Amino acid sequence: MKAASQTRPAVMVRPRISIGGAIAIGPGKIDLLCRIAESRSISAAARAMGLPYKRAWLLIDSLNRGFGRPVVEAIAGGKGGGGARLTPLGEALITHYAALEAKLNATAQPELDALSNLAD
Repeated sequence: MKAASQTRPAVMVRPRISIGGAIAIGPGKIDLLCRIAESRSISAAARAMGLPYKRAWLLIDSLNRGFGRPVVEAIAGGKGGGGARLTPLGEALITHYAALEAKLNATAQPELDALSNLAD
């Protein structure tokens, strides 16, 4: 999965979503999940984003606790070493967030263009 930051236009909407009081989903958590999917490692994903490992883990843990089930799971070590991968829930979060982001940006394009023109 590609991190959203790799394909983003210059001006766009990146939503933050609250589900009840326990779940908050935004661009940072989604980008972290995308990086974990790419690298199969929480620590590599954190490094790529310039985050301390502990911060990355806390972001993942907040999603795990909010949904009541994991978004990332450990891969057992062995000859190739261990790592992490997204659960189906983690993959679904990326898919649905990306679809929402695309719809919001398509709908908001005239306003985004107007805001961008203010910077010229």
